[in-house]
Amino acid sequence: MTNYRLDRRYVLPAIGLHLIAAGIAAALAFWVWPPIGILVGLLALSALRLLVWPPIAIRTDPEGVRLGGPLSRSSVGITWAGVEDVDRDGSRLYVRPSSGETVVLMLARVGDRSDELVRDVYQRLNTAHGYRRFDPEKD
Repeated sequence: MTNYRLDRRYVLPAIGLHLIAAGIAAALAFWVWPPIGILVGLLALSALRLLVWPPIAIRTDPEGVRLGGPLSRSSVGITWAGVEDVDRDGSRLYVRPSSGETVVLMLARVGDRSDELVRDVYQRLNTAHGYRRFDPEKD
């Protein structure tokens, strides 16, 4: 299983929001009710977790690909055997399963690992459909 984490440029705004909320909670803990300070610590730890381990955007394994995760609005899973076509258009990878709906993989979301993701998708598709590279010495 290969996990492709969300690129830092998408994670940094979430970290900023966590730190702003921690600052507001710290002010409330100072002026209103001191136990709110626990919330400050939790928000700071959450921001640190996002910095160290960004959320997984795309997950590939031998069975298929999964976009999104438990916190995303909708998670999409596609099996490699059910994929009919894959096209790349700049910063997007279009996956067309046999169901007819096109799923778009935004390569910018994985940042520097976008070429690795495209290579991984094509290799897993070839493996799932039984294709292999032509090697004239073996054939």
